[in-house]
This record gives sequence, structure tokens and C-alpha cells, in this order.
Amino acid sequence: MTETLERRIFDQAVELRAAPDGSASPGTLTGYAAVFNSLSRDLGGWFEVIDPAAFGEIGDVDLVVHGRVIARTNHDSNLLLGTSNVGTLRMSIDEVGLRYEVDLPDTTYGRDLAVLADRGDIQYSSFAFLIPPEGSEWTYDENDRLVRRVLKALLRDVAPVADPAYWETPTELQRSAVDLDAVRNMLNPPEPPPGPPGDREAAFLARGAAFTVRKELA
Repeated sequence: MTETLERRIFDQAVELRAAPDGSASPGTLTGYAAVFNSLSRDLGGWFEVIDPAAFGEIGDVDLVVHGRVIARTNHDSNLLLGTSNVGTLRMSIDEVGLRYEVDLPDTTYGRDLAVLADRGDIQYSSFAFLIPPEGSEWTYDENDRLVRRVLKALLRDVAPVADPAYWETPTELQRSAVDLDAVRNMLNPPEPPPGPPGDREAAFLARGAAFTVRKELA
């Protein structure tokens, strides 16, 4: 599977805190962009769980591994809120998930976002990520649902979002991110066709010989 930029949303309310004294920022927005060991909604015939080790160890996010991460409202580059490389966006990992805080810019949309967050209109957080090779595993759960566990993810952005349905639909995810037929074939490989008669006879003789050896050893 090729690397595809994916986005996920979590129903974790964001919180607006007062900016530090002397700052021109209208406030600091905090929230969880991802929550560990929480089953996602149906993503188009499959589900997903973020492993606690997906982003690294508990503590500050290692930017050497993840590179520059940005914060954008609704993942819109025209609504840039902060960046990790200059410290206006800060991210950490705890037992719950991936937490972020961003100092909102003293701009029209930054002040608008502060008002919306304070009123509770912004209720969700999201993150965009890439999964490197061998960065996930697939299983069926106890309810026979197809589940991908993300073992390693490379962050690209975090975002407060208002309407997740606008940018993420199960149809798009199924088409762009996951080849479900390939996954199911991997988990349930088809039975190999029977070999020629000679192979069957050889296998029968081998089983008979093994049975004889076990009987003699008994």
C-alpha cells in the first residue's frame, strides 16, 4: 500500500485558555487530536484504533521524527494557527492520547476562533498523518469487524474542526486509503488448489510413514 495522507476526528471538546500576560494572542486552544485505544466510527467497512505507541513515547512529541507539524482550522492552510518549529504549536503524549495546544494568532480568524471555542461551537479535534511501511496491523475483532491498529504514524497537522463530514466520508476513505480486498485476502488467504495426483500420493505416503514412526516410538 502506498502512503496516503489520512485524517481522523475525535469527539474531544477543545478548551480555550487565557493567553499569557503580555501576549497579543486572543487565547491558547488545547485539546486531544487523537485518543488511544478508542474504536473509530465506521470508516467505510472498517474501523481503526490508535496504538499508545503510535506517535512515540510519553512526553513531548519528537519533532526530529515527525518534522514540522502545523495547526490549521478545519485543515485549511488559509487558516493557519501555529507551527511546531517556532513553538506556537506544542504537542505532547500522555496516557490518554496526543494532546496539543496552540497560541491563537492575533488575526481576524484567530480572534473568531477564540470566540467560537469559548462559546462551544468548535467541539472536535483532528489530525492528519501518514502511516509508514509496517506501521499498522489488521485483525478481526470479536464482532467480526475489520480493524486496523495504527502502530506508527507520522504527524502532519492537528486541527480544531467544526464539521468533520465536510472533509471525511467513508467512501473517500475506502477508495483512497485502504484496499479492503487486499486486506481481507491477507487475513483470509484462499485455499491453494489441489496438486496433481502424484503430489497427493506423496503426501499420503508421508503421513503414513510419520504415523508408523510415532507408533514404533510409543
